[in-house]
Amino acid sequence: MPAKKQNDELIHIIKVVDKLDLAIDKLSDVSSDIRKILAVHETRIDSAENVMERHFVQQDAIHQRIGKLRDEMTKESQEIREDIAKLQQWKWMVLGGAAVVSAMIGMGIHFPLT
Repeated sequence: MPAKKQNDELIHIIKVVDKLDLAIDKLSDVSSDIRKILAVHETRIDSAENVMERHFVQQDAIHQRIGKLRDEMTKESQEIREDIAKLQQWKWMVLGGAAVVSAMIGMGIHFPLT
């Protein structure tokens, strides 16, 4: 009987070793699959980072253009305000001259036409 018991134990050990071999093979396959998935994810992350970097560069360029346009518009607005101020000054000078001429005419002072 001890020979049969040893034989049974040997068969049991062989079954356990076979199961361990199968588990190791499956773990190796899973490990390989995980490596492939990680490689794909790293590639996607790299490409996403490149896209984000390009977007940041473009965003900075847009901000710079907006700043330049704002400065130009401020300058042009100031020039227009100065032109309007000059026109208003001219308008009041003409109105003042017309008031003086009309007052003089009202007082009886006539200007010779020739």
